[in-house]
Amino acid sequence: MNTLIEEYLRARGVRYFRGHHDDEYFFLVDFQSDFCLDASNGRLHVHLEVSGAARNDVQLSITPDRFYPAAKRDLLTSLATRWTAGSGGAEAVVHDSSDPALVGITVLDRFRPTSGAGLAYFVDQSIASAIELFEQVNAEALPAHPGPAVLRDAG
Repeated sequence: MNTLIEEYLRARGVRYFRGHHDDEYFFLVDFQSDFCLDASNGRLHVHLEVSGAARNDVQLSITPDRFYPAAKRDLLTSLATRWTAGSGGAEAVVHDSSDPALVGITVLDRFRPTSGAGLAYFVDQSIASAIELFEQVNAEALPAHPGPAVLRDAG
């Protein structure tokens, strides 16, 4: 299974890191969002891990690069529940953070690939779906960014 994961990561050309355990891989995905004018819109942390009793499953978790106000937990839980219902097997989970004023969201999924193409499809689709979720979460849970500052003509 490690060979399939490493082949996928090399084929995608992503810089990846191995975890403390032999069966863990981490990489980052940057994404642009339509709701925000900020040039650096978001980054997802993607974690792939070989799992299962026979070591033939891949467990995937995807988290954004930010936490959200705990006061918006109900809204975030509603968005996560709605997204999970339409995801086809993945689950979005709202969780506490070390700061009581903030909460996080993680997308979790598990897959048993039989080929490199199957693994690539699973991971790519999971990332695309997670981006859609986090774009919606960012649009509804984060304060709107003002437009670019306009400079007045001093001359």
